[in-house]
Amino acid sequence: MVWLKSLSFMPDVANSRSLTRNKHELFDHVLAAILKSGKEGVFQTEICREFSLDSRDGSRLAGNLEKQSLISREKVLHKGRWTYKLIVKRSPMVDGHKKRVVQITSVEGAPCFSCSYQHSCSSEDEMTQYSPSRCSWIEEWVIASFDKTVANEGGKRLNGDLEISPSG
Repeated sequence: MVWLKSLSFMPDVANSRSLTRNKHELFDHVLAAILKSGKEGVFQTEICREFSLDSRDGSRLAGNLEKQSLISREKVLHKGRWTYKLIVKRSPMVDGHKKRVVQITSVEGAPCFSCSYQHSCSSEDEMTQYSPSRCSWIEEWVIASFDKTVANEGGKRLNGDLEISPSG
């Protein structure tokens, strides 16, 4: 394929045998090679050959890229053998510009992040003792957060009822 010849301009990718076998580095280099192939895609067997991967490691790596929705894999017959064609689904460089800043103020201090029973907690079975709907720590946190919000907005609680001060 034409794109493999163009890899000679990318010395790190073209000389894949000299790559450090750091998992993340390899992942990035393989993704860069697939991105370089463009809309045409590249055969998984060629990626394995280029990066000296056995078929199992190449399949796992391509599977991970597919799980992250970075590529799609299409099963094709190539040179008399079944392989996958790896095609770019979305580019992480383009998607990086679309990322929004996440505000965590609404969950600050939530007891779930340090809960000893987090591994057992499930909202699917509300009858279990480890359900968010029955958790007294969440209930206390929600009430405290509400009281804090009300105090910041100028309201006050009287006997469990909320009284909002008139603004103006």
